[in-house]
Amino acid sequence: MKTITLFISLFLCAFLANTCFANTGVFYGSGNQVIPIKNNQIRLVRERVDIKLSVDENSGRFGVPFIPWANVTAKFYLKNTTKDIVSLQMGFPFLDLQGFGDEKYVLDNLHFKVVSGGTEIKTELKEGLIEKEFDPKGLFKKVFAWQNKFDPDESKEVVVTYRMLMGVGSANSVFRDFDEQGRKFRAIDKLFPALSYNFGYITKTAYTWAGSVDEAVFQLDASAFYKELEKNNFLEGADDKFPKFTRPTFWEAIYPESATKDDGKHKWTFKGTVPEDGLSVNFIVLYIPSLPKEVGEYFSESLPKLEETKPAEFKTVLKSFYQNIAFGKQPSDSFAESYFKQVRLVKMPKTFLTEKDRKNIEEIARNFDELIKE
Repeated sequence: MKTITLFISLFLCAFLANTCFANTGVFYGSGNQVIPIKNNQIRLVRERVDIKLSVDENSGRFGVPFIPWANVTAKFYLKNTTKDIVSLQMGFPFLDLQGFGDEKYVLDNLHFKVVSGGTEIKTELKEGLIEKEFDPKGLFKKVFAWQNKFDPDESKEVVVTYRMLMGVGSANSVFRDFDEQGRKFRAIDKLFPALSYNFGYITKTAYTWAGSVDEAVFQLDASAFYKELEKNNFLEGADDKFPKFTRPTFWEAIYPESATKDDGKHKWTFKGTVPEDGLSVNFIVLYIPSLPKEVGEYFSESLPKLEETKPAEFKTVLKSFYQNIAFGKQPSDSFAESYFKQVRLVKMPKTFLTEKDRKNIEEIARNFDELIKE
């Protein structure tokens, strides 16, 4: 396994993309480029999307302990609201197939399949819309497209299945200025490496269908991912410059926050509409100890390793991390406030993966000054 130092340089260079999934939508264009359009004949009555995270022997190949596969089964229940036969081009967009710098690897392992009315349908990967005025967020760069036909008044189930590696990257990479303060803040950034396992799901294509959706249910089963987090030693192989401790700090940032959670499963249910800006999940691994008994030794071992940072500055930033993660509290002193202005981690909504993590981090945040006394 790579050292913590190598983690940061590796992810800044190669792994900053999110993995993104999508709804099925309606697209215009007979050639290679397709454009999302509004269809007034076929209605998306309801949809059910299940995403199950799994880990196998190949998913650590990018230099991290492991990367989960997201196994997706998306079921769309469609109805022809007219008395006519309707033929249309359907499509399933992917935000970026090159999140890992190897499109061939993604496609070879995608196992993308569409079954319509019980019959598998041939698909073709096409270029999506590129005009920014119609797609300012660049949601439709690549689209799997296929033809589908509906008889008058026909209801049909379309099932899309595939799998992709989750996105993974540095969660604490900040572009700093090159002045004295910027150099100091970059030195502090190096003391707090963090990983983000992430994915997003495009829901905007739901609006290409006629009418509104009765119900849309999205479920993420992260239970196997949680078990893998517990099994792996994220600090294995860290060099001597990095203080040793047992367990880093884990949390997750879920959007929309309306998701319910039970036994590692997150569930969103929408009636009538779905979020136009999609769904997203970030699982964060921040390399500071999550056990109260280890905070004091971690702090003491860090002090001789400070470069351009004073002990008081390191202390206020470390304390602010714990207080923000535990209670959403923003920094109170001017130095920490200035440092955190560009740190995305402190702006995320946060929930803990386990109850023991919540109790431990809250204890550290409440008793920080006492824990670091020598």
